[in-house]
Amino acid sequence: MVGSVFGRRPVIDISGKWSGTWRGYDVMGLPRSEDATADLRQQGSHGTGRFVLHTTGVAAGMPVEVKDAGLTGLRVRFDISGRSVVIRHELSSRLFTADFRVEGDHMVGRVRGADPEVRVALMRVRPPTPVAAAPPASVAAAAPQPPSSSPGPAPEPADSDAPTTPQPIAAASPPPPEPTVSEAARPGPNEFTENAAVKPIYFDFDQYDIRSDDAKTLAANAEWLKTNPATPVLIEGHCDERGTTEYNIALGERRARAARNYLISSGIAAERISIVSFGAERGLCTESTEGCWSKNRRAIFRVGPR
Repeated sequence: MVGSVFGRRPVIDISGKWSGTWRGYDVMGLPRSEDATADLRQQGSHGTGRFVLHTTGVAAGMPVEVKDAGLTGLRVRFDISGRSVVIRHELSSRLFTADFRVEGDHMVGRVRGADPEVRVALMRVRPPTPVAAAPPASVAAAAPQPPSSSPGPAPEPADSDAPTTPQPIAAASPPPPEPTVSEAARPGPNEFTENAAVKPIYFDFDQYDIRSDDAKTLAANAEWLKTNPATPVLIEGHCDERGTTEYNIALGERRARAARNYLISSGIAAERISIVSFGAERGLCTESTEGCWSKNRRAIFRVGPR
């Protein structure tokens, strides 16, 4: 029988963009719920694409390949049997495999072998419905009658003039909406660059609370982003050298997330903002002094192409 590797014809087509969340736990045992996206191209019972689980640096049970892929995501291949989909790393299923069930525009599944369990729920991203232009109003008018060679008697006035119904005026078609960041392909991490108009903020030792002076910086950053509504932003969380690698990765993420939450509360759309933690790996200063450490405890903002 012609069909998938499972011997059944596919009854679904999962081509296109998907967006949702993954749920699991971090290395400290706390529940996590983060963004997940997929961009898939189906050919028959098979296909290829890209699969992204965001902010996995401190996720427990997450395959190493997923963590290393970061915001770029994994290149994957998939097979379909009925409504079941198996998504694998393009190089080997041992590196990453996820099993999904598709119902309409929803796809729900789990990462195979993850302990603790990692579940993923995605929804198909539908393109915006184009706005139909209003049909033009009818402007046809009766042709004028030629004047009579000899004027006849004036017509009798009607008892009451019939009200004249005005012709509808065709409304101008509204301009097509500008694409948002979520509709366009999200830039890869290497496409984000620092911009002098969007300044970093700093943190106290072992803290991720926003200080009052840094709140002013965040407010200014938010205003800049509002005047550049098509620009995505990547927030990097950083730490000083004290603490274990795992602890600093978690702390750096909390710092990036605190900055993200502030921007969202200031009116910046959540889908424009991505976060990543580098822990203590990318310090600005290498001296073991408080003056140096205070420079490394930071969140910096990189902006992507419009």
